[in-house]
Amino acid sequence: MKVTRQKLASVGLPGSAASVAEAESTVKVARRPLQSRDKSAQRVALQAAGTLLSPTVVLAWLLGSLGVAASVAPRLGRGWLWLDLIVAIIALLVCYDAVTLWHARNHLVPILLPPEKELRGREGQSIQIPLALAGVGRHRIPREVRVAIMPANRESETALRANSDPQRLSLGRPRPAHGESASTLSSSIQLWPWTPEIGLLRRGLWPGPRVGIERLSRFGIWRLRQWFDSPVRLRIDVDLRPGRREMLCSPIYRALVASRETPWTGHGRDFERLREYQPGDNFSEIAWKSTARRGAPVTRLFQWEQKQEVYFVVDQSRASAQALAAASDSETDVPHARAPRRLLDLAVETALVGATVALEVGDEFGLVTYAEEPKSWLRAGSGQFHQVRDRLLSLEPLPTTADYEALFTNIRLRLRRRAYLVLLADLAERAISDSMCRGIALLRSSHIVLMTSVLPAHALPAFSPGEEPRSDSDVYAALAGEKENQRLGALARQLRQLGTELRFVPPENFLRTAVEGYLKSKREQRV
Repeated sequence: MKVTRQKLASVGLPGSAASVAEAESTVKVARRPLQSRDKSAQRVALQAAGTLLSPTVVLAWLLGSLGVAASVAPRLGRGWLWLDLIVAIIALLVCYDAVTLWHARNHLVPILLPPEKELRGREGQSIQIPLALAGVGRHRIPREVRVAIMPANRESETALRANSDPQRLSLGRPRPAHGESASTLSSSIQLWPWTPEIGLLRRGLWPGPRVGIERLSRFGIWRLRQWFDSPVRLRIDVDLRPGRREMLCSPIYRALVASRETPWTGHGRDFERLREYQPGDNFSEIAWKSTARRGAPVTRLFQWEQKQEVYFVVDQSRASAQALAAASDSETDVPHARAPRRLLDLAVETALVGATVALEVGDEFGLVTYAEEPKSWLRAGSGQFHQVRDRLLSLEPLPTTADYEALFTNIRLRLRRRAYLVLLADLAERAISDSMCRGIALLRSSHIVLMTSVLPAHALPAFSPGEEPRSDSDVYAALAGEKENQRLGALARQLRQLGTELRFVPPENFLRTAVEGYLKSKREQRV
């Protein structure tokens, strides 16, 4: 099978048109184990990011040997002439070795064989990067090189981690196949597969991992190191499996999704018909005007509103950058721990799990992110989980303070239909309490607001289970925590009077509490 100029360029051999022209119309892909892969996979050439030519310890030995020879030369007849000859030969050898290695820097490059359009995985997962080293056969290829994989920049060091150390890769010469001449094989493009493994630590869209190649010169005097960046981005999604397993243990979730036959409390919002009063009907359901006209009690019937709207309101202000204590989970099956989690990461996971639950119960879900003002909107709809996930993929905290009065005013103006608002934020700060109470007063009659906040570690009730105080400072710290706990409880009661539920829970119960609060309100038809 002949390879055209365009196909050779897609393989990504750098250099130059000379190497492409040499292999044009006669180059065949070497019959290596890599050919067992899907031939339809597009090969992506990695882009050169840096080159470093440095001497090895052999050059130091050569210079040391010359120093010894220089000390012995005066004692020999014509010693200086012999020394000059030796120096000239070594200098030519060193220069030739360096020029040859530098000239061959483009003869061996890594290429990426992505199985899909992009590299992707989820937090805590380990994935293999399908790479291969490509070289044109007519050029001299070293027998062995050292290869390594690493993060592309300082920011991506927190997102991915190489699971293997630099390793040596043997570049054996392929044997000619039956009916193939050795001259044809010498001009073919050879591929040596290499599949390193990386661990994914944090969600987001990151640059692809960087590949490093180290090779020695022919005489081992020089070392050439090259770095290549991948043009394909690495996508790391949120791992929803722990949250989904947690929701499967929820009785409210099973009642709404699994059984679907559990009777709901409360009544629907859409009027269906009138019927005669029956014993057991609630007085609030009696249609008094129809009763007066007919002269007999008449009851109004409402049908259950199965499809409702729910918006997940995610805070990305400075408070969302708060680091959470690492929770030990012995039942997790991920091979690597995640990066240190922030409140924003927990809110993003909660919103995505809540979106999957809303999709199962038949509701339309949307998304609102905010800081000092609303940052992004996604109107409620069905079947738009991928859009919600893409919006939350690269969400990062902003160095601003949340303004809840501006947020709720904007929500009131934009959302006309009554909906559930699941607010995921840190509401323990004193500075935002007044702004939040004023904003809630604007929404109490138009929407159902369900707030979930992380309970601060210092706001525990006094003499709660744990370590006993051993000093006076521990006693004062326990009393301060009791005082803060009372303040948060008073704030929750104040918002409850305004028709809003606010729950302060530990981080390990945050996801389940937020989603169960929404499911409980839906089951009671509070909208």
